[in-house]
Amino acid sequence: MEEPKEEVQVQEVPKEESKPIKKEKQPQQTLVSGTELENMILDAKQHRGLEIERRPIMVDTELYDIFAMLKAKKRVPAAGLVSLICRQWVIQNKVELEQMLEQKINVQ
Repeated sequence: MEEPKEEVQVQEVPKEESKPIKKEKQPQQTLVSGTELENMILDAKQHRGLEIERRPIMVDTELYDIFAMLKAKKRVPAAGLVSLICRQWVIQNKVELEQMLEQKINVQ
């Protein structure tokens, strides 16, 4: 004799959308006797976690290894540091780049 089968209804619970947690920008610190590198690393650390739209950029293996070691050994946000270095280069060469590209560049 077969026992009657019970029907179990499973109700799906909609998943809550998780929103990224925005970190507040920390007050800026300056290094009194800091080198340019130390100041850039500090700046990169202060901007860690801020929602910045990022795009991939390629570097050679040797450079990648150096930034990977900085990230692993000194907890330096490598992507932020590379971005700061590139930004500084663009600012330093802004006039020439604008002439070369024949348009204004808006980088601060």
